[in-house]
Amino acid sequence: MWAYTVQQFRDLSPGVRRFIATESLFGIGSGIFNLILNLHLLDLGVSKGEIGRITSLGALIMGLASLPAGLVVKYVGRKTMLVGGMLLAFLALILFGLGTGIGTITAAQVVWSLSITAIVNSEIQLIFEYCRSKKEETSAYSLLFAIFTLFTGIGTWLGGYLPLWLPGHSTVYQYAFFVAGGCLGLSGLLRGVLLPTAPDKTASGASTAKAPGAPAKPKSKHAFSFLVLLSLLIFISGFTFSMLNPFLNVILKFRFGMEDGQISGLLALSGFFFFAGSLLMPYVLERWGSRRTFFILFVYNALVVALMALSMPASVFAGLLLIRGAGFTMLNNLMDSECMSAVAEEDRNLFAGMRTVSRSIGNTIASFWAGYLLAGNHNALPFVLTGLALLTGFGVYAWFVQGKLDRRLGAQG
Repeated sequence: MWAYTVQQFRDLSPGVRRFIATESLFGIGSGIFNLILNLHLLDLGVSKGEIGRITSLGALIMGLASLPAGLVVKYVGRKTMLVGGMLLAFLALILFGLGTGIGTITAAQVVWSLSITAIVNSEIQLIFEYCRSKKEETSAYSLLFAIFTLFTGIGTWLGGYLPLWLPGHSTVYQYAFFVAGGCLGLSGLLRGVLLPTAPDKTASGASTAKAPGAPAKPKSKHAFSFLVLLSLLIFISGFTFSMLNPFLNVILKFRFGMEDGQISGLLALSGFFFFAGSLLMPYVLERWGSRRTFFILFVYNALVVALMALSMPASVFAGLLLIRGAGFTMLNNLMDSECMSAVAEEDRNLFAGMRTVSRSIGNTIASFWAGYLLAGNHNALPFVLTGLALLTGFGVYAWFVQGKLDRRLGAQG
């Protein structure tokens, strides 16, 4: 598999390789932030319920801003939107580090949500724009996410020790926000300099498929319904992510009494399993095919999270957390890459907005619900609900999406 991955990287377009190379700093900054945010808020006296509400507010803002962002990206360009979003993320992390009151924290969350909205509504379309084929799109997405998760794991490990090396004043986590912000800001600047400015095929007047001045072809109800079905699948993906992932540090701290260093070490190791899953996904997809891979990954993930709901020693839970990481990453990478690849180039900006709205709604519902459950010490229920959501997602895929996705990808292949 390693030789297969190396060959994949060598065959990538120059723009794709530069995109992937600059993902490392983004991953480190994100890993530090993901670990320390909830712990920082708890030290400031913010309750678990309030943390859930702040997290759900961020997801709600992403949902509200995503469709307008999908329109804006047509005019400013995907690269400009991506770089601007990363610089906004830098600003958000500085605000998180400086703020101690709920107002400043909320403002930082708003800026962070807007930054992520800009990033997710431009990054996949942009890297796919640099690709020369559908096969390269799948490889590019998988390798991008592999690098992101690997360096997110490194950032998560750093996040557990930066408070010891650079203790802040408001909380011990304060200066770690500044380190994370520096990583994201530098990553944005490097992408602004290094990434090529590819012509946006969906920009006004840029399409070569119609004569200048010709009216845009109206989108058929069939094409739009296909985007809606894909968005429904992404909604379930967002729900399953936010029911657990943003709160794993809280679960480990209060359910098993782990220290910050232990938490960061386990989550960093989990990041390595994310990395392995990302590398493995295109290899498995090429050999098993989309349909069989979807089926196995849905069932696998539902089974693992159901087991995690049971009472068990911390060591057993940690083992399940690690193997869940690889399978969860493979499933989400498969959904994101296959869905975007199945969408026509001229519809990708629209679908990116719809995808982010759908994922944000799922994130909002799950984050609020998970915060409420954890505040009531219902530690097993988030895992049960995640398993049920995964089974529902498989039903949606099998009954409504599978045939349409197969036909669309077959026509493009």
